[in-house]
Amino acid sequence: MKLSHRLLILFLSIALSLNIFLLVFEHYAFNSNYYIENFLALGVDETVGISENDLISVTEALVSYIDDGSGNLMTAAEVNGTYVVFYNAKERIHLDDIYILAKNARMFVFVLQVLMVLALLTLFYSAKGDIRYFLKPLKGALWSALAFIAFLGSLYFVDFNWAFHRFHEIFFSNDLWLLDPRTDRLIQLMPLEFFIGFTRTWLLTVVFAHFILFLLYLAAKLLIKKFDKE
Repeated sequence: MKLSHRLLILFLSIALSLNIFLLVFEHYAFNSNYYIENFLALGVDETVGISENDLISVTEALVSYIDDGSGNLMTAAEVNGTYVVFYNAKERIHLDDIYILAKNARMFVFVLQVLMVLALLTLFYSAKGDIRYFLKPLKGALWSALAFIAFLGSLYFVDFNWAFHRFHEIFFSNDLWLLDPRTDRLIQLMPLEFFIGFTRTWLLTVVFAHFILFLLYLAAKLLIKKFDKE
């Protein structure tokens, strides 16, 4: 096999798996129903001191803001009997940082997908349409997924709190993410338990998505063998 083929297959293997990780993450990260369901399960409405209706209102504002910037972070809510702007100035700046990060991440995913399409077309052309070459990226993606899941899983089980802090130190240029659970309602909404549950749900869904990919790989392999015999 040519070196160019090997490099294309290596890129597609990593990119395909990474794309699944990022798309699944996006599905949960911008799903207000997911947030609300878990907030209620954790009882954060009682912790914060707001009604369920107000919890829904401030959550939808938060999620729509970090998603596309449309949410109103000046949304007011009744907290312990007093109407206040729910998110303070520090929290609003941090949420704006998250919005910018999400915007950049989506651009990265878009570029990744464009490069994947170009790599697939190049591989198809250079392989003269031999679909056997396309089994290799699928197989490689499964191996890449095992490596990614093993790495992330080790962080999850060994020291989630350390990994959580390192993530913020890497992706944020300020310390506004260091919120005080005694005074900052954003961290009261999303305690560490929420992020632990989010990560668990994300990784389990990623495992399921790669299992489907594995089934597709087996089906394609069997189909190719069938055609070879004919």
